[in-house]
This record gives sequence, C-alpha cells and structure tokens, in this order.
Amino acid sequence: MSGAVREGISLTISGDGRVLVDADELLASARDLRSAADGLHAADVRLRTTVIVSPVFASPVPEVRAVHEALAALRRALHGPAAIEQDVRELASRTVDAAHTYSLAETDAQASWRGLIGTFGTAAGVPGAGLLGGLAIATAVGDVLLAEARDLLRDPWGTASPQGRVDFAARLAGTPQRIVRDGRAGLVLQLLGGALGTLAGAGPRHLDPVRRFTARVAGLLPSREARLVPRLFPPDLPAPDGVAGMVDLVARTYDEDTETGEPGTPLATVTVQRIEHADGSTAWVVAIPGTRAAGLASDVPTDNGTNLALEGGVPDVMTSAVLDAMAAAGVGPDEPVALVGHSQGGMVATTVAAAAASSYAVRLVVTAGSPDVPVVVPPGVAVLAVRHAEDAVTLLDGIVGERGGPDTLSVVRNLSETGGPAAPSFSQAHAVSGYVETAGMVDEELGKLPADDPVRTALHDVLGDGGAVAATTRQYTVTTGPLQVCEPPPVRAEPPASPTPTPAPTPPDRRIPPPDGFEGWPGPRPIIPVPEGFLRGRGAADVSASSP
Repeated sequence: MSGAVREGISLTISGDGRVLVDADELLASARDLRSAADGLHAADVRLRTTVIVSPVFASPVPEVRAVHEALAALRRALHGPAAIEQDVRELASRTVDAAHTYSLAETDAQASWRGLIGTFGTAAGVPGAGLLGGLAIATAVGDVLLAEARDLLRDPWGTASPQGRVDFAARLAGTPQRIVRDGRAGLVLQLLGGALGTLAGAGPRHLDPVRRFTARVAGLLPSREARLVPRLFPPDLPAPDGVAGMVDLVARTYDEDTETGEPGTPLATVTVQRIEHADGSTAWVVAIPGTRAAGLASDVPTDNGTNLALEGGVPDVMTSAVLDAMAAAGVGPDEPVALVGHSQGGMVATTVAAAAASSYAVRLVVTAGSPDVPVVVPPGVAVLAVRHAEDAVTLLDGIVGERGGPDTLSVVRNLSETGGPAAPSFSQAHAVSGYVETAGMVDEELGKLPADDPVRTALHDVLGDGGAVAATTRQYTVTTGPLQVCEPPPVRAEPPASPTPTPAPTPPDRRIPPPDGFEGWPGPRPIIPVPEGFLRGRGAADVSASSP
C-alpha cells in the first residue's frame, strides 16, 4: 500500500500512490516551496552571523577582510538567500491561492452543469426528459458501442462470430463496474435524475437534479415517528483507539444476521459509547449502521425511504432518533462527540452533526462508503470521508470528484491495487468489513498530517492521549411501528408450604408369637424377635413351616 497526504485535503490509497487531482498537486508543491524557503532562511541566518563575527578577525588577516566584504555583498545581492526566500514564499502563497481557485472553479463548474441539466429538463418537458435519458445511456455504454463499431470496421467477420458476440455481451455486462471505477456513474445519475425529475414535476429547477428527484419521491412517502427501545443488556464493546476502531464499532452495531454484527443485536440499532480518559474527562462515540430494509416506509427506519429523505435534504426519522439516543445516553453539551456511520449511517452522522451544532460538542464525523448529503457541516467539525473507488453506493449522490470542505479529509482507496479483491463485486466493495481494513490504513497515514490538522485534532479530543480507561456501551433500537408492550417475565411461584410432617409409619412387626399351649411362661406369651429380612420373599406357608 502506498499513499499520499495532500495538505489535509485528500488521501489516495492506490498501487502507485498517485493523486489525480491537480489542486492537490499544487498544494503539495506549495508545501515543498515553503520547506525550501525555510532552508533559505536558515542559510541567511548563518550568513548574517558570519558577517557580524568576521570583522573581529579582519584587521590582522587581510584575507578574512576580503571574505567579510564578499559575504556582506552576498547578503545585499538580489539573488542572495534572503531575497530568494521572499520570492519562494510569495510563489508558495500564490500556488496555494491557485489551488483553491482551481478547486472552487471546478466546484462551480459542476454546480453550473447540474443546474443546466435541471433547467433544460424543466424547459424542454417530456422531450427533454427523453433526451437526458438517452444521454445517460450513451454516457454509460457509449465507449462499448464505439469499441464495437471500431472492431466491426476492422474485422466484420470476427465481430459477428459467436465468440465476438460473447465478448461484446461480457463488455456490456461489465459496464456498471467500469463506470463506477472511472467516475462516470455520477454523471449518469445526474442525467437520469434530470430526466426522472422532469417527468415527476420535481422542482425547483436550480437544485441538483438528483436531489430534486429524491426530494420529490421522499415527499410522497407517509411521515413516520421514530421510537427508541433501549437494550437492557447490550454487548460490552471495546473502546476504539483510532479510526479503525470507530468503524469497527459500527460493524459490530449491525444486526446479528450480518457478517460483523454482534449476536442478538436487532435491526436499526444505534450504539452510544461513553469513553472515560485517564485525566477524568469524558467523550462519546456514536455508531450508526447503514441500510437494512428494502422498503420505503417500513417499521425498520434504516430503509430506502430514509435514503431518499437524506439525499433529498428533507427531514428523516433516523436523524431525530440518533439525537434522541444521545440525549437518552446522557451526552453532555461540552463533551467531545464523534459521529461514525457506514453507508446510510454516514449520511445520518452528517445530518446529525449539522442539527446538533447548538446542543452538543461534535468534533468529528467519520463516513465510510456514504454518499454526500446536501447539508452544511458547522465550522469546527472535522469530517473524514472514506470510500472505495469501486463502491457504487458512494456515487449515488451524483457528485463527480472529491467531496467535502476545508475541514474534510477525503480518502479514496483502490481495492484492486491495495490487497483487496482483484475485481471486487458491488457487495465486496461496499462491505463494512472492508472499510474497517481501509480505516486501519488511514490510521497509518494520519501520522503524516500536521499536528494541527483538523482531523488529528478531533481524534485527539475524542480518544485522548493514552486511550480509554473505561468504556460504557449503550444501545438503542429504533422503530417506527407501534410499540410492543413487553410482558413482564413470569413470576416464579413460590412452592407451597410443606404440611406438618407426618410421622413415619411404624415398621411392621416381624416378630413371631410362640405357639399356643406353651407351658411355664409367666405373663403374656413371649414375642420371638425375627432378624430383619428374614421373611423377605417368603409366603404364609413358609412362615407356618418355619414355626417350631
């Protein structure tokens, strides 16, 4: 694995370590220029010290005086270390300005393009929707069709052969993975969103076409109210010690039917973990799972209806549920909080950060495999956005290129080049277990960031210096269905009082009386004792026969 950190802006984990973002390359060059300016400044300091000290030796040694005059002239020269230092620092400053200008221009261009799609669809009506849909299809499979046409001109018989048709079908079937890897999927979704939004009458036209359509559909769904059900005996989950530990906490928060979920965990469960530091301070980590239901208005709120609401920028049930869970867990208003989520959970974490700005001290948002959402994260909240280049879910927002703002560290990992599957499927690229592994790589690279980087500072605020002394895990299951009245456990009936013990029955008298007519026996007839067991198994005839 090789990676490159670019001024706390982006981190690409790929086989060759290249970052194909010009703005980031400019920022890296500016950093190198500043380092060179620092070296020139150190050289100028040494030169100035030498010029000050050399006159002491100049009188007795003529050669020293000549050196002194040469050094003094060098300090005053237009190409001396001091003058070059100023030029290099100015060049570094202009390079940074150029990088930011380029990034803003790219963002504005994309925003203008998305607005153009929406405006064209609205103005052209149904014909415009058809044209946008055709452009989406052409963008997705145009390269395959062009390659097929080229091959047909070169070798008509080979293309028409059975093997040629099989090869064409295989290339066509690989279109989804291909457009995800090269980023075209975002543009395709913009065009499809514009077409569908036009047909659905979504507005206003200036909004992102994907947001317009998803907001329109989400507005047609019935409203739901989230309810929390605290888990009485949640698992004792380990406290995170880095980004990987935070994403692993999300992986363990999934339900028990998943690969990483803890046994017994219900659907749509949120984990709120209280972390106690060695200095007595307290911080919190809130872990939010992703989509676990296919419906649009089911009793399980982690469904596609919530996805549409989040992407459309309309109120959703999971955001309010997480805020309620934080309040129920006792999160203090001044205690640092990290919100971590995978897939839909990352979208919810972002909206919670925006909604909780005045109530909680949110320091960090970590998203893993999540699309972007149309909310503004408050100043002072660092965002770490991790995604895989092959993960199609991260492109469902229709955004082409990197995400985030000035306090965002955007991480992109190419699975096929960094030890992952050579040709990962959509499920493999999106799996939370893979994002736990990627987060471990991020932990290794974060040390290259400056100490005052927003993400590093936020991690320190939440996790502390020496890690957690103790961690308390609370979990809350979110439902939108009617509350189930839990029957109390059956009361174990007390055993009835034992009656007064009856005396044990008197054992039968096994003594044999003497025969009648026994002479000379004073008083009653004697009773001859018989040894225990003597009569066992004997009948009445035996007893008579044994009598004397």
